Amino acid sequence: MSTVRKFTIGVAPYVKMHRIHGVGGQVVDAVLALRLKALSEDFFEEVLVQSDHNGYRLSGRKGGNALTFNDQSIAFTRDYYESNDSFDFSKVIEQFRVIWVAFNSIVQITDVRRIGIVSESKYTVPSKAPSIWMRNKLSPIFESDLHAEKFHLRFEDRALAADGLAPNPKKADFINTIHQVYDSELDNEHSTPGFMYSSTDVQRYFTPVIAGKNVVEEALKLKKTFDIASQRLDDRLQKLGASDAKK
Repeated sequence: MSTVRKFTIGVAPYVKMHRIHGVGGQVVDAVLALRLKALSEDFFEEVLVQSDHNGYRLSGRKGGNALTFNDQSIAFTRDYYESNDSFDFSKVIEQFRVIWVAFNSIVQITDVRRIGIVSESKYTVPSKAPSIWMRNKLSPIFESDLHAEKFHLRFEDRALAADGLAPNPKKADFINTIHQVYDSELDNEHSTPGFMYSSTDVQRYFTPVIAGKNVVEEALKLKKTFDIASQRLDDRLQKLGASDAKK
């Protein structure tokens, strides 16, 4: 299995959280108060607030930790690209649990529509031009004499409904998996020439919706599906000749 370089857990309620405009500061204070209790002192050190107070970002300068939330979603990210720490799901889910409890004690989300788990990995490929290699291996139908630059492939796997049809994303209860494979130079935060990045994003849509108190439990269940999906993509890429980048 390839090394996880970035990992995110995201939650989206059924309706917008318009109250974030009024209680966002309280959420920030509650999360920062976790330091020296459930989180380390430097876990979050910086706070950015949108001018309309509908969006917030807490981050740690050293650890690659980030918590972002607005009136539509909340996401917790651990970035390991520049960290000496390595990915440990049990540790991450515990950190998310204490943050979620603090967050929801104020926002009090009653209806959650979606939970997502996302990971990112880094690969070396047997070519000095990753985009050309990816185009030839992943989409040979587009093979030409042109010089491919900045290749990016994105596709979704959606669980079928009981009648064998693709579920309605607005109404159905289903799991959607988004795979991406792209030239490392395209990455917004860790642009590095000469490598290939991949990401797997497994999203569970709930109908009926679930209560906010059940989010961590459902995230743990979703991890099993996520492991299968990410392993499948990793196996396919390595079979084509890619290998896990050690640095």
